Amino acid sequence: MPSQGKLYVVGIGPGNPELLTLKAKRVLEESEFVLGHRTYVEKIRNIVKGKIIESQMGEEVERVKKAIQLAKSYVTSLVSGGDPSIYGMASLVAEYIYFTKANVNFEVVPGVTALCAASPLLGCVVAGDHVVLSLSDLLIPWEKIEKRLKMALKGDFVVVIYNPSSKKRVNNLMKAMKVILKIRGNVPIGVVKNVTRKGETVFITSPEEIINDPEKIDMHTILFISNSETIVSNGKIVTPRGYSKKYRW
Repeated sequence: MPSQGKLYVVGIGPGNPELLTLKAKRVLEESEFVLGHRTYVEKIRNIVKGKIIESQMGEEVERVKKAIQLAKSYVTSLVSGGDPSIYGMASLVAEYIYFTKANVNFEVVPGVTALCAASPLLGCVVAGDHVVLSLSDLLIPWEKIEKRLKMALKGDFVVVIYNPSSKKRVNNLMKAMKVILKIRGNVPIGVVKNVTRKGETVFITSPEEIINDPEKIDMHTILFISNSETIVSNGKIVTPRGYSKKYRW
């Protein structure tokens, strides 16, 4: 007889298996079915004991439908890179359940997002208030993305950019760099590619350098736009939290 079903939406972190949470590992081991994009499934294949169902990019809705159907009778995990709530699968699952009134028990298992893994590699560029934006206009029109970017820059936040470029979206990267130049100037930009994965690369650049050589930025890259308090020293980027203003070293 099938067991009582439940759907877990599991964040598997940025790529390194050591950054998988203890709960995520336990849930994946206990799941009778595990669904996900083949890239993410490959990273946790050796942990999974149940049946794996792979799918491709662009099949997210069908993946959610299948996971919810299975979860009515089986313990099912839908995996998501990083954290499921940050550009992941959690919102789509919640949306689908809300609008269809699907009767399913589901839980989100948080994961380490790429931002949290990448920032320390640069030093400590994110230390307090910050804004996270994606330059992908597949789901959100560019006009709205540009407006949000301008507001974040004017607010003097450290701005973290996901999905900055791809073969089809180089223009978005170029437009974003021009916005940064106009509002904040040729400020230092921290770059982390393939965080915790093979080919991990960390360096510091600027909007002008990216405009002159956009090919060094791709969809596996995270950009950290410094604010007015950010310090660059000895190849590291640090945004002070404000302790030095309150305490003596």
